Amino acid sequence: MNIEVEAKFPVDSLVQLQLQAEALGFQFPREAALEQDDYFNHPARDFRQTDEALRIRRCGSELVLTWKGPRLDSLSKTRQELEVPFPVAPEQITDKLQSLTAILLALGFTHSGCVRKLRRTASLVFEGRTFHCSLDDVSGLPLHAELETLCEDSQRTDALQSLLRLAERLNLRLQERRSYLELVLTSNRDDSAPPQPDAQSL
Repeated sequence: MNIEVEAKFPVDSLVQLQLQAEALGFQFPREAALEQDDYFNHPARDFRQTDEALRIRRCGSELVLTWKGPRLDSLSKTRQELEVPFPVAPEQITDKLQSLTAILLALGFTHSGCVRKLRRTASLVFEGRTFHCSLDDVSGLPLHAELETLCEDSQRTDALQSLLRLAERLNLRLQERRSYLELVLTSNRDDSAPPQPDAQSL
């Protein structure tokens, strides 16, 4: 069973964090990758209640179908994760994305939201484990960074402790346990809320 041990942190400056991470040995690409994540809800159970996620990620010339299970602890965003990549020729990616989406919709799934972000990701072996650090600029949200590693379920506790020690080395302490989709949907609701009366006019 693949377990994704992950934590997300709001940050003030991606440039500053990148410098700190590179001092530890991370090597980030010069250009950020554009990722588009389309999320879908199940026709028979509400993923908002079961704390699951199903998404299609479009990045470059690849599509990835991902299911994430419920969060497994109260300290991070650790979940079981299953992924199926679909390498696609660049000129076909839009048609393939539409076809995958059409299959899910035909089965009764509903589109629940879209997250777009610019991401730089680098890897580092820390305490014997390979960790990925992602610097994320998500459309409509503050800046965030994610740390993650994959492990077997029996290694989950040790992997999480290593991740938290790595986060401390990077001065990342305040966690955000909500997903980007949850944050985007909350932001959209806040933006659509009617204006509140000025307190001085009451």
